[in-house]
Amino acid sequence: MNKHLARATQNREELLQAAAEMIKTHGIHVPLQLIIDHAGVGRATFYRNFSDRTALIHALLADSIENLKPRVARYENDDDGLFQLIHSHIENLRYLSALKEYWKVLEHDDPVLKQLSLRHQAIIQPLIDRAIAAKKCRPDLTFEDYRTIVSILASSFRGHTEQEQTRLAKRVLELLFVGIQISQDVTHG
Repeated sequence: MNKHLARATQNREELLQAAAEMIKTHGIHVPLQLIIDHAGVGRATFYRNFSDRTALIHALLADSIENLKPRVARYENDDDGLFQLIHSHIENLRYLSALKEYWKVLEHDDPVLKQLSLRHQAIIQPLIDRAIAAKKCRPDLTFEDYRTIVSILASSFRGHTEQEQTRLAKRVLELLFVGIQISQDVTHG
C-alpha cells in the first residue's frame, strides 16, 4: 500500500473513531466540525470520505456490523450462543447507546439502511435459529425481537458511572430472561 493510500485509510479510521466518540459525548447532532477537529484532519478530508452526516452514520453502522461478526463467531456453535452474545453486549454499553441513536436518525425507507439491516440480520439470525432449534427460547423469537432486547439493554446506559451502567444492564437482562412474573408456586403456595 502506498503512503497516500495508507494515510487516506488512516484518516477515514480517525474520522470514524472521532465521530463515535463525539456522538457518544455530544449526541447524534454533534456539529461535524467538532468531529473533524477531534480527528485532527481538515474539512476537505472529511468530505473526501463522507458526503454528509448520513454517509458518516452509514459508515458507522457498517463498521459496527463488521465488528459484530467476530463476536458472533465465538458463539455460533453453542445452543446458548444468542444469550451469550446478548450478555456480551454489557461490555459494550457505550457503543450500544450510540448505535441506537444512529438507527433512530435514519429514514426507515433509506436503501442503505435497509441493506445494513439485512446484513445485521444475516449475522444474528443463525444464533436465533439455533436457540429455537435447541428449545432455548421461544419459537416465535425474531430478529426484530432481538433488536428490541438490545434497545432495552442500551437504555441502561442512563446510569452515571460505568459500574452503575453495568448493574442496570445486568438487571435488564435478568428481567428479560427470567421475566417479571412470580411463578405459580410462589403465588398459590
